[in-house]
Amino acid sequence: MAEVAMSVLGPLQFSVNGIDVTPTAPKQMQVLALMALNEGQVVTASSFVDELWAERPPRSAKTTLQTYILHLRKLISNAFKDESTVVRDILLTRQGGYLLRLPMAPLDLRQFGELSTQGRIALSQGDPQRGSCLLRKALGFWRGPALVDVPIGSILEPKVRGLQTQQQIALECRIEADLQIGRYDDAIVDLVTLTAQQPLNENIHEQYMRALHLAGRRSEALGVFHRLRKNLMDELGLEPSQQVQRTQHVVLSSASPRDDSAGHGWGAAPWAFNRHPGPSAA
Repeated sequence: MAEVAMSVLGPLQFSVNGIDVTPTAPKQMQVLALMALNEGQVVTASSFVDELWAERPPRSAKTTLQTYILHLRKLISNAFKDESTVVRDILLTRQGGYLLRLPMAPLDLRQFGELSTQGRIALSQGDPQRGSCLLRKALGFWRGPALVDVPIGSILEPKVRGLQTQQQIALECRIEADLQIGRYDDAIVDLVTLTAQQPLNENIHEQYMRALHLAGRRSEALGVFHRLRKNLMDELGLEPSQQVQRTQHVVLSSASPRDDSAGHGWGAAPWAFNRHPGPSAA
């Protein structure tokens, strides 16, 4: 039985029986990536055409697509000692399109989604220790931006953007779990970068304020609030949300970070799971 592995959370990688069969031609990589993100589902020929050539497909578009599929099948077959119908069990032709079937194969997107969901459920049910562990494992499947080496067209673009959102959600939830179990320094390391990259994201700034306060860095926590408020007023003309303002109030009114080390006043546990939709490859 063939050993197949697929990775999309970083550079595109596809291997069969330990042999790398990832195509190197840009458009063939797009074809494989689109099927990988829709693993187990038919991708229509029209979707491939839109992804590869946008609004200006050549007259030979469908014939060229067939050539790309043939080349991918050849790459897969080279990983077998003999020509085998197994290849057609992996990359199938269906009415109107093609389907990549990897039901038992390690697929980093599937593994990330399963672990991320389990971790968020654990966090929402009051088990931040388990939630942190599961979410760390989930995030460990990321080796860089999704499909970082693949040209991205109009069909792949929203899917890739969705994957990056899922990564952000998982990271915020892992930080939430770390705060609840006292890993303040771990949370701060991530939040320094995240807040710099996303100066208007109130969720991560609120987490950063809590992490700094609970680590005994009260003045820095208040500084984060004021920077966020200035950014929001300058860019959007808005005051920080009620949640952010409540966190500022807790920081100002607490005699010691230990007063809040158990999370009193934060109201964070339900947020971690209910705020965002679950992971999906769609």
